[in-house]
Amino acid sequence: MKTRKTVMVTMTAVLLASLLVDTSRVPRLLAKSEQFYAKIKIFTSILETIQRSYVEKQDPDELLENAIHGVLSNLDPHTVYLPVDDFKNWSSSFEGYTGIGISIEMLRDQVVIMSTLPASPAAEAGLSPGDEIVKVNGEPVRGATREGVLNKLTGPTGVPVNLLVASEKWTSPRELQLVRERIVLKSVPFATIVKKGIGYVKLDRFTSTTSRELDEALRRLKRKGMKRLVLDLRGNSGGYLNAAVEVADKFIPGGNIIVSTKGRLSSSFQQFYSTSEKTHDLNPIIVLIDHGSASASEIVAGAIQDLDRGLILGKTSFGKGLVQSQYRFHDGSALLITTARYYTPSGRPIQRKFFDKSKDEYYREAYNDSLMKNIKAANAKQPYKTRLGRKVHAEGGIRPDYWIENRENELSEPLRELYFSEARYFYLFGEEIIKKSPHLKSNQETFVNNFTVSDKMANDFLQFAKYYEPSLLSHELASSRNKKDIRFLLKREIGYMIWGTEARFRINLARDHQLNEALSYFPKAHDLLSMAHFVN
Repeated sequence: MKTRKTVMVTMTAVLLASLLVDTSRVPRLLAKSEQFYAKIKIFTSILETIQRSYVEKQDPDELLENAIHGVLSNLDPHTVYLPVDDFKNWSSSFEGYTGIGISIEMLRDQVVIMSTLPASPAAEAGLSPGDEIVKVNGEPVRGATREGVLNKLTGPTGVPVNLLVASEKWTSPRELQLVRERIVLKSVPFATIVKKGIGYVKLDRFTSTTSRELDEALRRLKRKGMKRLVLDLRGNSGGYLNAAVEVADKFIPGGNIIVSTKGRLSSSFQQFYSTSEKTHDLNPIIVLIDHGSASASEIVAGAIQDLDRGLILGKTSFGKGLVQSQYRFHDGSALLITTARYYTPSGRPIQRKFFDKSKDEYYREAYNDSLMKNIKAANAKQPYKTRLGRKVHAEGGIRPDYWIENRENELSEPLRELYFSEARYFYLFGEEIIKKSPHLKSNQETFVNNFTVSDKMANDFLQFAKYYEPSLLSHELASSRNKKDIRFLLKREIGYMIWGTEARFRINLARDHQLNEALSYFPKAHDLLSMAHFVN
């Protein structure tokens, strides 16, 4: 066991690093605060006593991590310490990861490939959804955990990984050697023309590649005749501040403020302006948001709303108006600490209140329709106004100009439980349908527009799922509404299994009530743009 002195030094360094990050300030702080140093000594004594005397043996590393989380618990919900594995998972969504470009699930103890990224090592090797990974680097993976297999597939760039893969394409399993590459997840998974002259772009995240991907999508849609645009930020939880500024800059003419940040440190005071060089055509624009639209999404939506550049439709956004700075530590862990608040062009803060509630309450309320629709405005007496004088609200997310429900896509609780079951019943049944009907693979256009899942298929699916897990099924699942949803989900799953993300999005669009209703608001978006008198 460490000596008391060693434990004290270790804890002092750890806690001060977590609290202050800049350890060069430690001597100055200790000189100013003997009381603070005394508290550190007490804490290290507590740690030592727990290690020595507690009824059950405790892991010192776990105790230290709990202590760090305790230090942060009274701050805002978005200031967090991420241990090594958590930070890797978090950063992979924005910075990418090193691997072979597949997603996997454990189905009946088998490692099944669910999707492959275009141009990835897996796609180049001919792997496709439904293939089974039997071995990784000579080790069988049947029955392993999903996380364990993913750890085996990732690794340093340029280092090969050996797979044994079974596929219906081959008569016997094949051994493949794939070289790991840097994999960056797409920000723009789908862009299309939904109606004559109307472009649609789905934006999933804000990363270092977002600006380039969006540019390519907008140019492609313009060549197809786009004169109006729907920018879909629903479910986009954010990302990099600079990426948000770059996205807004594409739609807002030069010289307009997009967002400003203010914090305790002088370096946190910044203003970001649009530039003329990056602005695309000034077409009418509608931005779709929902309760999952947060942070960078709210910067874009807030700028477009405040400057009257377009209309915001859907549901109130999450309400995250805090800027996190990232501090990485030598062991691979990281601290995401709030260093500033951001403000929209009208000067309004977006962050929801959090000090009067638990973290769980804070996150739950973001998805409460009635609460987020009618959340009390902190600025009721002195409302913020847009460039044209329209009233906008602060400290409760971005409220849409027009609230649009999406009830048709809300699944019943029993069906939601069945759909999200780890056993992936929809995928497994979809496999059976594809095996029996290989002609479905012949043409995506025909499948999306003409294929219909019959009532018999829906009934067969319920019997299929009931065979494996009777406890999941209820009488309610046989209702006409749930049958309709089951037919839709099966078609979407089959389309995704055959053609990937594009088919899934196209099938989704057919019953996307929010999107279809949003299209009827383009005359209002056109009028708003005309009144704003922007000069490109």
